[in-house]
Amino acid sequence: MEPVEVSENKVRTRPPLLFSIAKDMERKKVRGSTKLLRILKCAGYLDRPVDYRLGNGIELRVPIARNEYDATDLAEYESDLVASLTREARGLPEKITLIDVGADIGLFSLKVLANCGGISRVLAFEPNRDGYPWLRTNLSRLPKQIRAQAIPLAVADFEGQGRLAAPEERFAIHDVNHTQYYLESGGGGPIPVTTLDALDLPARSSLIIKIDVEGGELSVLRGARKTIAEAAACLIVFEAHPLVAQRTGIDPVECLRFLATIRPFQAVAAENGQSIGVDRPLFDQLPPTRVYNLIARSR
Repeated sequence: MEPVEVSENKVRTRPPLLFSIAKDMERKKVRGSTKLLRILKCAGYLDRPVDYRLGNGIELRVPIARNEYDATDLAEYESDLVASLTREARGLPEKITLIDVGADIGLFSLKVLANCGGISRVLAFEPNRDGYPWLRTNLSRLPKQIRAQAIPLAVADFEGQGRLAAPEERFAIHDVNHTQYYLESGGGGPIPVTTLDALDLPARSSLIIKIDVEGGELSVLRGARKTIAEAAACLIVFEAHPLVAQRTGIDPVECLRFLATIRPFQAVAAENGQSIGVDRPLFDQLPPTRVYNLIARSR
């Protein structure tokens, strides 16, 4: 699969005016704003991607017809997580490898790179055929001192094939879209699947592993046991979503319990800094009213 080929004179350096107006209306909960965005999309008004500057020489190319981001969205996107992760990463040895599982177009990786020094390598996985080309394009535009690779594979605890599936509407907060797809294993499928252990990374590496796979986090960790055990230091970030936990029947705290079988970890919720234990269900420790990002740091 080749990167998206977009002539530079087709790329916008700022979003179109009507898009910006519609986004501002949507934030203010003005009735009809979402419909306006859909009309602009259907009319082809959003077909040209937009380049945004994230800071420290990092730029993100956004297909705004697919990912309706403006500058405010980018500034707010996982801001608590990026700030917490940046603080946690300061204690890691230099030449950190960032592994982004479920990278979409690369926004998380690029925001971390724009805010967190010491990262020299990025390995970003995205199995969605619509998102992957944009991920590859964005990583190809990083500064040359950062080695970056986009990988069009899903990640789990097996090597084989699977398929992406959309959740039932009762397990979705908003309309179901590509951000909520999850991997179905068994019975084959068009999506190639690998494990993080299959990367065979050098032992004693410093790692940041971000996992956003809509309920498959425990499977990803099971397929990364060797990688996590051999790392010099490891920060692991994963999403904890109450509706996803209902759908899968897997409490997010099970991920922390599994990590404890590999090596000692301390975990906090990025959004409020609360320490998370393994002795109680996660949503007995945190109100099940929102999505959280948990950061587990090896000790």
